[in-house]
Amino acid sequence: MEVKNLRELLEEHNIEIPMLQRDYAQGRKSQVKIANEFLDAIFNVLDSNRDKVLHIDFIYGNEKNNKFLLIDGQQRITTLWLLHFYLYKKSDRLDEIKKWLKKFSYKTRKSSSNFCKNLLNKDFDIAKKPSEAIIDMSGGFEKEENLRNDPTIKAMLNMLDLIFERTKEKDIYKLISNLDKITFNIFNMKNFKLGDDLYIKMNARGKQLSLYENLKAFIEQDYKISQDEELLKNIDTDWSDYFFDSKNADKFDDRGRNFLHYSTIFFQIQNNSEYSKKLENYINNSNIAIDKFYEPLQNLDNIKLLDKIIQFLFLHKHPIIKDSSFFDEELTYKNICYFYSILFYVKENNEVEKINKDSLNDYLRVCKHFIENNRSDSESYIKSFYSLFEYFSKGSKNIYKFLEEHQYYETFSNIYNLEVKKAKLILESRNGGQSWEEIINKTSDHNILIGWIDFLLDFSDDKFELNSYESSSFYDKKQSGYMSKYKNPNLEKFTKYANLTMQILDKKFLNSYNLPIFQRAFMSIGRYGFYTKNYFYGNYPNENYRDREAWNWILSGIKNNEKMPYFKIFLDSLIELENSDLIKKMQCMIEKTDLSKKSWWEYLLIKQKGLFEFRFRRIRLWDDKVELLPGIMNKKNVRDLLDYGFYLYCKELNLEVSEYESDDEQYHWKYEIKSHFKINKKIVICHSGKKEIQIAKETFKINLNEGIDIFSEFKKILIEAKIIKK
Repeated sequence: MEVKNLRELLEEHNIEIPMLQRDYAQGRKSQVKIANEFLDAIFNVLDSNRDKVLHIDFIYGNEKNNKFLLIDGQQRITTLWLLHFYLYKKSDRLDEIKKWLKKFSYKTRKSSSNFCKNLLNKDFDIAKKPSEAIIDMSGGFEKEENLRNDPTIKAMLNMLDLIFERTKEKDIYKLISNLDKITFNIFNMKNFKLGDDLYIKMNARGKQLSLYENLKAFIEQDYKISQDEELLKNIDTDWSDYFFDSKNADKFDDRGRNFLHYSTIFFQIQNNSEYSKKLENYINNSNIAIDKFYEPLQNLDNIKLLDKIIQFLFLHKHPIIKDSSFFDEELTYKNICYFYSILFYVKENNEVEKINKDSLNDYLRVCKHFIENNRSDSESYIKSFYSLFEYFSKGSKNIYKFLEEHQYYETFSNIYNLEVKKAKLILESRNGGQSWEEIINKTSDHNILIGWIDFLLDFSDDKFELNSYESSSFYDKKQSGYMSKYKNPNLEKFTKYANLTMQILDKKFLNSYNLPIFQRAFMSIGRYGFYTKNYFYGNYPNENYRDREAWNWILSGIKNNEKMPYFKIFLDSLIELENSDLIKKMQCMIEKTDLSKKSWWEYLLIKQKGLFEFRFRRIRLWDDKVELLPGIMNKKNVRDLLDYGFYLYCKELNLEVSEYESDDEQYHWKYEIKSHFKINKKIVICHSGKKEIQIAKETFKINLNEGIDIFSEFKKILIEAKIIKK
């Protein structure tokens, strides 16, 4: 490796900044601190009488076709080139070095290349600030739009202004005489048999060049794109402005990379390419080498669409893509769907500044319902959503009218039918009919329902049949569930049902205290839980799809054993009670429960406080044993319902009861039955299979028949065991 100064480098090589490189950035106003630090170091040497030198590290390049293509060092070399130019011009000695200054050129874009040539060949008032002197020439030096928009030209002008300020009242000849004291090491990759692909792996001082910068350079290699100066300007300025956030500057490259990566997946699906058949490899990894996968980014129409997307995101508020932080991380399947819904919308409505905000909001709302109320966790779903949004985009200017006119869509059929039904009601509102839109949109904005209100619309129909979905004449059984035939919901009923349901599913309401009361009151109506590996009776509502789907099954009743809409009965019961306090209404329902047809375990769950408070996620239900599980398939920390119910009953009587311990394994009668607590220091073992409770060495039979008052049975045993008196 050789040590050279700029004059020696240019005497020996033609230096070119290749198209693959980014714009000159060191002179940008946003980089003024970095620029001044570099100029401080330079002028510390130029203005010194001592034998000072400044070595600015390695300059990497590859010799090709008699040119030395700069791979790393572009920023430093460009600043040195501008410094040499300005000092020699100011001293009226430019002709001395013009021959070798001409051997430096920019290929990133034509306007940048022309500007460098014009600096050497055209004159401007050297006594004035360079940017002002050149811009004042009104296009006589360079096209005015290039001066104002080309990021490299703007940065060069700013750097010349900084140099101008530093050379006021300086001895220019002294400064020139010391220029050769600024040196660097030249690393010619050709000598080491290294090719251009090193550019992908490195940047200044050995740091990895960002994939986003590489992707931008890759885009600009396309001839048609490279000729579209307006588009190139937008990529360098508008795109950068969108992705840059001063508070999270380190996220800039991640955002740009993820934006381009997931856009490429969109285009690959559009092309039905081989890559679209193995999307999972690319969905879960946005940090891959630039190869043929990214070829769609060298298509002018595709990049124009992405430019419109950036404009759209600046102009319009999106409820999910609120700002560029959306692209901070690799996109989830759900967020990919949100992104693609916008890509299709803008593709169909490319005059983004003329988009009607109301029709846009309608479209976004409908798309949200499909994304939030369906699975989207595999590549097959991504393709299904792609097709859906492509279909919707044709009617995106009036999505509700489109749904009314296109009432069938094979995929996502349940949600599609629901959205068609809601669209008709909303259009009715807008055409002077009943005011459905406000309450429907209210359910859409609810963070658990998110518009998934099929069961509430059905419940509010005046013809609703209160029997099993299986036997109802108003439902057709499909593979995806039950298809409703109800067509005439009652607005007054629906409004009551919807507001009450939203109140119940509010996170502030279903806290650790209220959730068990709701579960006990709901169970007083019927066995509302559904089976999947074991029985689920609800938990604290989360906003993820799986939890919300489970709540939809619970509230609609389509998954419980009897396929009964118990929640409608529950809502009607709450409405009939006069008390305005919802919790008091539920407590009243618990107190008034008809227990004559309830099993012993239902009796316990409804009447005994503390069982649902255990916050178990599941119930394992056998014919003769019921277990409360802390998770889905647990064997440890399981609580036998009879055992734990008896324990809580005894505690409420203020008996001398030990702490309850349940760290042994339980799974039906597979394991030895152990004692989990003591009464008056006597071990207690409850065995629902044998219908007996053991206290110390005595065993007492317990009646567990349907309709039995389980608390009376507990009391009787405690009396027999002489724990309490009659």
